[in-house]
Amino acid sequence: MSSTPAPYTPAPGTEYPFSVSDIAYATAALLGNSWSAESGHWGVTGVLSGPCATSFVFTVDYEGDLCIQYDRFEADTLPDSPNLPLGVQAWAEGVYLEDASAVDGLDDVALLSADAISAVLGQLDTESPASRQHYILTGRFLRQGEAAPA
Repeated sequence: MSSTPAPYTPAPGTEYPFSVSDIAYATAALLGNSWSAESGHWGVTGVLSGPCATSFVFTVDYEGDLCIQYDRFEADTLPDSPNLPLGVQAWAEGVYLEDASAVDGLDDVALLSADAISAVLGQLDTESPASRQHYILTGRFLRQGEAAPA
């Protein structure tokens, strides 16, 4: 007599500790008081709004990459070729975090998302020696006005 293994049925909220909309909220908190986020239906998307004409929509594509979609509005004067942080790639509709996953943790995914949005907006400090050194050590430039942690 053979037995069929029980199907894998994790308790709700245990397989993935946070949703895509949680990433948008955490990213807004990192970017500052002028940013806010809203959850899309079922938390599978998040929309980030701030001090610019465009908004940033967090989604997951068919390959499982965390994508940040945005439109280019002339009023925003976004750089044509942003200097994206390591792990962030450009695509036709925005940027995506190529290797990010839930196991990275909400804080790290939100930090990379905030850095990606800062780069898209042209707000990364790619010039100062402190920011360049921070990039060598951590793979990310400092945002303009951000001090390197001690």
